[in-house]
Amino acid sequence: MKAFFSKIADWFRGLVDKYRNLGYMAKKKLKFIIGRVFLYFVLIELAYLFILPFIYIFTTSMMSFQDYMDPTVKWIPTSIHWKNYSDAFKALAYFGMFKGDTGEKVFMSSFLNTCVTSFGSAILQSISCAIIGYALGRFKFKGRNIVFITVILALLIPPQTMIIATYGIWSKAGFINTFVPILLPCIFGLGIRGGLFALIYMYFFQRIPDAMDDAARIDGAGPFRVFLQIMLPLVRSAFAIVFIFSFVWHWNDNYEAPMYMYKDKVLTLQPKLQHIRQYFADLVGDSGAAEGGIGKAMTEPTLFAGCLLVLLPVLIVFIVGQKKLAAGIERIGVIE
Repeated sequence: MKAFFSKIADWFRGLVDKYRNLGYMAKKKLKFIIGRVFLYFVLIELAYLFILPFIYIFTTSMMSFQDYMDPTVKWIPTSIHWKNYSDAFKALAYFGMFKGDTGEKVFMSSFLNTCVTSFGSAILQSISCAIIGYALGRFKFKGRNIVFITVILALLIPPQTMIIATYGIWSKAGFINTFVPILLPCIFGLGIRGGLFALIYMYFFQRIPDAMDDAARIDGAGPFRVFLQIMLPLVRSAFAIVFIFSFVWHWNDNYEAPMYMYKDKVLTLQPKLQHIRQYFADLVGDSGAAEGGIGKAMTEPTLFAGCLLVLLPVLIVFIVGQKKLAAGIERIGVIE
C-alpha cells in the first residue's frame, strides 16, 4: 500500500515539474483547457439534475400498468401506451363537451381557462407595470417614496396572508367563479409578482439617459407620447422578460386561481391534475379505487401524461421566447 501511494505521489510530482518547465503560452493554454473541462463538467451535471425528472415523467407517461408495476422495467417501456395521453386529455377536460350537473351537454375547457388567466394576466401586467415603472423611474413627485414602499410591500407580503380577506371581498362583489379576481388586479399592476415586474421596469427606465426625454419634450411631445413612442421601444427586453415570467407564473398557479375559480366550467389545468385519479375511479365505478394502492399505481402513468400536457404550452412559450428572454437578462440596463 505504501508503494502504491508513493507511486501516485511521484506521478503528481512529475506533473508539477513538467508544468514548471512549460512556457508562458503553454501554461496559459493549459489553464484554459482545464478551466473549460471543469466548466463543462459542472454544466453537464447541472443539466442532468434538471433534465432527469423530465425524462422520468416522459418515459413513465408511456408505460402501461404492467410495465409500471414490473420492477425490471426502469426507464424504457416494453410498449408505448398512448392511451395514457387520451385518458389524461379527457380527465383534464382539455376541451370538449361534457355532461353538466343536470345532464345537459356543457362545453368545458381547462386549457382555454388557463390561457385566459395566463395570457390575459401577462398582457395586463406587462402594460400596467410598465406604467408604474415609468412613473417611478423617470419622475420625481410628491409621495413617490410612498408608492415605492407600496410596490415593495406588494412584492414582500405573501398572498396567503391576505387570501381570506380578498376572497371575502370578491365573494361580496359576486365575482367568485369568474376570471375577474385574477385579471382585475393585473390592470393595477398587482397579481402574481406584480411588484417585482414594476421594479424590473423601473430599473430599465432609470438607465435611459435624460436627454431622450428632453429631446422629445423640446419637439412638443407630452408624457404619454414620450412613454409610448420613445420609452417603450427602448425597454422591449424588459417587456419580454415580464411577459414570459408573468405567463409562466400564472400558468403554474395552483393557489390563487383555484381559490377563486373552483367550479368545473372555470377550473384551470393545475387543479385539474388532482382530478385524474377521481376520473379513473368513476370509470371503474368504485369511489374508493382512487385512494387504494392499486388505484394509485394504475393512474400514475396517466397522471404523468397529464403533467406533460400541462407543461407543453409553457415549454412552447419558452422555446419561442428564449432568445428575447436571454437577451433581456444579459443586457439588463443596457440601452442602445
